[in-house]
Parts: sequence; C-alpha cells; structure tokens
Amino acid sequence: MVLGVTVSVSIIRNMMEIIQCCVLFLSMDKPRYPWKKTISIYVAFIALCTVGSTIWVLTYPESYGKYITVSFFALVVFFVQYMSQYSISQVLYNVSLLVFVQLWGIGIGVRFAMIFFGGNVWADILFRFFYFWVVVWLFYRFFREAYLEIADYMRERWKWMAAVSMAGDILFIYCSIYPQHVMVRDTRDRIISCGIAVILFATHITMLRAINTMRSELKAKEEMEYSLLNNAYLEHALAMIEEKVALADRSRHDARHHDLVIMEYAKRGAMEELLHYMEEKAETEELETPVGFCGNKTVNSILSAYAQKAKQAGISMTVEAAVKQDIGIKDIDFTAILGNALENAVHGCIKSEKEEPFIDVKIQTKNNKLAMTVCNSCDGGVVFENGIPQSEKSGIGVKSMMRSAAKYDGQLDFQCEDNVFKVRIVLNAS
Repeated sequence: MVLGVTVSVSIIRNMMEIIQCCVLFLSMDKPRYPWKKTISIYVAFIALCTVGSTIWVLTYPESYGKYITVSFFALVVFFVQYMSQYSISQVLYNVSLLVFVQLWGIGIGVRFAMIFFGGNVWADILFRFFYFWVVVWLFYRFFREAYLEIADYMRERWKWMAAVSMAGDILFIYCSIYPQHVMVRDTRDRIISCGIAVILFATHITMLRAINTMRSELKAKEEMEYSLLNNAYLEHALAMIEEKVALADRSRHDARHHDLVIMEYAKRGAMEELLHYMEEKAETEELETPVGFCGNKTVNSILSAYAQKAKQAGISMTVEAAVKQDIGIKDIDFTAILGNALENAVHGCIKSEKEEPFIDVKIQTKNNKLAMTVCNSCDGGVVFENGIPQSEKSGIGVKSMMRSAAKYDGQLDFQCEDNVFKVRIVLNAS
C-alpha cells in the first residue's frame, strides 16, 4: 500500500473519506426526507460502509488498496440517488464533483507526506483533515447559495455537466490505479496524472463559475418579472381606489333621488312598495360596501377586494383575521403574498366547477410570527414539483410569493388533499 499503511490506518482513512463524502454531498443536496430522518439514514450508511471496508481490508488488503475508492463511490451513487430530491443527472454531477474533490485531496495528501515528512502516514491524515474543512468553508463561502438557487433551473444542463465530469473522474481514477497506484510509478506517469487532475480541476471551476453567472442572469430576469407583477398589482389597486371614489360620488349623487322616492312612497302610503325598495337598497349597499376584517388597512383592503370577487363568482368565502396595523411587513409584500394566494384560490374554485366552492382564510399573529392559511376547493389535479405547485401559465405568482416571503425568513407549504388546496405561510413579523 502507498505510504506503507497498516490495516488500522486504512480503516481510519476510509472512515474519513466516507464521512467527508456524506458531508460534502449534503451541503450540495436537497434531501428527500426531513433532516432528522436524513441524518439517521446517513449515519447508518456510514456505519455499514465502515464495517464492510474493515472486513475487506482484513481479508484482501491488496485489492482493498487498489479498488476501495472506486467501489465506494459507485455505492454512493445508488445511495444518494435514493436520498435526494434531485434528478439522476444532478446527483451524478454532485457525486462526480465530490469524488474529484476527495481524489484531489488524497493525491495532494500523499505527496505532501512523502515530500515533507518522509512518508509519515499521520501527516497525510492530518493534511486531509484540514483540506476537507477548507474545501467545505470555500464551498459555503462562495458557491453553495448560488448552487442551491440555480439547481432547479438547470434540468437539461445537468446532463452534459454530469457526462463531462463523470468522464473526467473515470479517466483520472483509471490513470491513477492502472496498472498500479500512480504514486509508485515513474515520474512521467505522475506528471500525466497531475496534468489530468489540473485539467479536471479547471473544468469544475469553469462549471461552478457558469452556475454563478446563470444565477445572476436568473435573478435579473426574476427582478424584471417581479417588477411587472408589482406594477400589475399597483394598477389593480389604483383601479379599485378609483372605483371606490366613483361609488362614493355616485352614492352622494343618488342619495337625493333615493330620498325623493322614499318621500313619494310615504306620501302615498305605499308601505309594501317602500319596504321592498328599502330591502333592494340595503342589498345593493351590502354588496358594494367593503367589509372590515381586521385592523391592518392593507390586509383589510386585499381581503375586501377578494371577498367581493368571490361573491360575484358564487364562491363562499370565510375569513378569520387578526392583524394589527404596524406589523413590520411592507404593503407591497403583503399584496404579493396574500393577494397571490387569494387570486390562486379564486381561480382554483372556478376551475374546480364544484357546486359549493369555498375559500377559507385564517390569519393570526403569535410570538412575532404571522401565520396565514388559505384553503380552497380545487379539482384535485394539482401537479407538484419539489413541493411547489406547477402552473399551466408562467407561475410568476408562486415565485413572487416565495420571493416576498424570503425577505422575512418565511416558510411556505403547499398541499392538495381530498380536492382541497391549502397554502400555509409563516413570516417573521416585528
């Protein structure tokens, strides 16, 4: 074995590689299961790999030294695909990236120990330990945020990125272990292996930079879409204000005529006609007069507007709202979040074609948290991807909700059960 490693040291190094691999993958991944369950499964996987590798190194130490790395990473591909929300293409790229990172660390660690410490194996282990944490820090500092943000928008691109990186890893591993470990071969072979590693390193850096660039372009595009959406809401709000002003003017203008009609009925003693007229007038005023739902003017305006819209569409809408005026959430963000949720609810009810469509809204504040729940009738055919409902249109509304909620460290949860669609929103309020 390289550096004359003993069985016990091989087991220690292998455990380090397994743990590092799992930590690196989780830093790039969106797990399929809750974190508690995910960590438990990963711990069990690490334990099983450690036991298996220990048996292998005790039984066939030569083949262990030659094939353990490639065997382990092949096993990792199957395991993480089961644990991840991502497509197989993205999982393959993630694995190929972390494989290269670890192979690079193994190669540098061995050379470091041989050149500066006369082949001391503990120098190699210590180097790998610090190398790993430097890599994790660099990834979190410069790439992770962009990487996770862009992941869902690169479905097709992951295929060629995975193909290139996997091919590079296979070539690098083949040149490193065939016909024997590169560290015990001549200088020419080591230079060739080093050259392949440098080219592969440059390829991965280029890919990561491309991801960062695409993230910037995507954010600029979303900014434009968000601005257009906000402008549309402002125009809608302005139209509502103008409608209210016109209604007030019309009411003042019509008041004199109403008084004259009432006086005429009273003079003639036509009490039944008078009562019928007053009932019609009361029904009209009830339809046109905004309902007071809560103390927050913006929330009340949004709820009033959509309550009228729902009533006109024959939708039953119930509201329980307790929101104070000064809650620390901007009006435009309230409009984007609650307005979109109610707009989608109305469309969902209309599309469902149910005999008794309904919308149920609950908004409350507790412990500096604002919780909103909107339930509505639906046709049950809602398609989800990574927990997000997919729209036949552009889906800008949901994106706008998520973007505005993120400003307040918010959480959104979408569900569809028994032909009822539910969105739950929790925001940090002041």
